[in-house]
Amino acid sequence: MRTPRLVGLLLFSAALELASCARVAPIQVDIPSDDDGGQGQTAAATPSASTPSGGGAEPVLVLQDGGGGLDPCTGGAGSLCVAQGCEGGAKTTVTAKVYDPAGKVPLYDVVVYVPSTAVDDIATGPTCDTCATPVSGHPIASALTDATGQFVLDDVPIGTNVPLVIQIGKWRRVITLPEVKACQNNQFDDPMTFRLPANQSEGHLPKIALAVGGADSLECLLRRMGVSDSEFTDPSGAGRINLYTNDLVGGASVDTAVTAFANAGTFPPFSQLFASFDAEDGGLADGGVGALSNYDIVVISCQGSQAAGRAVTAPEKVGLKAFLDTGGRVFLEHYNYSWLRGGLLDGDKVIQASPEGAAIDKQTKYTQSPFPAIAEWEDPAALSYAPGGDGAYLVDTSFPKGTAMADWLFSVGASTVRASIDLVNVKDPATTVLATAAQRWVYDETKGVPYLSANTPIEESATPDQQCGRVVHTGIHVATVANDTIAPFPKGCASSDLTPQEKAMEFLLFDLSSCVSNDMLPPAPPTPMAQ
Repeated sequence: MRTPRLVGLLLFSAALELASCARVAPIQVDIPSDDDGGQGQTAAATPSASTPSGGGAEPVLVLQDGGGGLDPCTGGAGSLCVAQGCEGGAKTTVTAKVYDPAGKVPLYDVVVYVPSTAVDDIATGPTCDTCATPVSGHPIASALTDATGQFVLDDVPIGTNVPLVIQIGKWRRVITLPEVKACQNNQFDDPMTFRLPANQSEGHLPKIALAVGGADSLECLLRRMGVSDSEFTDPSGAGRINLYTNDLVGGASVDTAVTAFANAGTFPPFSQLFASFDAEDGGLADGGVGALSNYDIVVISCQGSQAAGRAVTAPEKVGLKAFLDTGGRVFLEHYNYSWLRGGLLDGDKVIQASPEGAAIDKQTKYTQSPFPAIAEWEDPAALSYAPGGDGAYLVDTSFPKGTAMADWLFSVGASTVRASIDLVNVKDPATTVLATAAQRWVYDETKGVPYLSANTPIEESATPDQQCGRVVHTGIHVATVANDTIAPFPKGCASSDLTPQEKAMEFLLFDLSSCVSNDMLPPAPPTPMAQ
């Protein structure tokens, strides 16, 4: 969703350097700030009684053509000026690239805009907003980053200390442009400024519950993407990424996983997020999502055991579905496809078959899943999985974001051949994806589909404007290519640049974070207010 927040301070737009050929429009604005003040990322400001305050405040917009009694851009304190009528049809533009929190990898589909009023706080927890939900703050100018990470903002206010919001989903940072000059392109090249926040002192991060697994190290991937160590805590801490021990494994033997922080403290059990669903009544009486409501994204890393998936109860699956259907995001790795699979069994007897069929249900012995089918993971006749494995996989370019991913991977050096990427340690990918309910991203006709997504509620797939959550499944792992080890976090995490395989995962993780829209349509930036 795109819901940035601003604090109610006026921008004093001084030392304006106007081109004599341009007409200008003064616009009263508030200086934007992140939740914890931005730590110097926003300019000093002068308070004023006339400052609009609070989310949804109407902007002050007065158009002036310079031909009347007022000089151009005399809105006074709190004004930004939009140059109009530049000679030769020139525009006032701002161009830059937006990077990941580490400031190393440029990102696709990031919203960039200049706000004109204070906007609402970003709520934590699932919210049923989509890309069609208007952003607060009344954007003056807006754009999206392209497959190279670059954006071009047209008709940007001119002057000094121009506020700029950088956001994808609930990742949000606010910076100020030191100066924008009229009737020309203003090019910026500073990856450490034009990037998503690494911590809360720089901006807003989504709240993520991450169930650590012994067969992969997704917590280390987030760290290499640039998230500060201070943001990884247990739920009682202030960090935005809470690490859990995945104890939803029953008596199955699983790979040894990290269970504690290096600076003391063990990870709490993942099951505590589902305790309310495992009550005697089989779920929450109010139909809510319980402790999951404290999170925006749930990540369940591979634990290295197919049998462990049998321990996930039907009520726990109902709880995860409720979280997704109300706007949550869920990342399922490898054997955690068990959350999406399973029929109703009584011992070896299938009472109600899943969409995969009774034969597969008897083989897997997963508890009943409430999710409609989005893919098949086994051949229903041979009862065998797709081989996966190492090698070249294709990027599906049949939809706009798939085309962008192919271009992006090539642009950031993750692919040497467009729409193809070499992957290692791909395990049990889906055999087929049901195109009416889900989207294939990466595939090989023989090796399978190691990454797929579905917007939720899945039941609303015929009416995508009614969907506001997203679930993904991947057979891709990153620990082996990154050389991570099992040690108290973060000691076991390799400190290195992202590998090509990790870059692909970074693209997909940020897409999971982004606002939900119809995958068959290209993303569009927020509509700026009329000038």
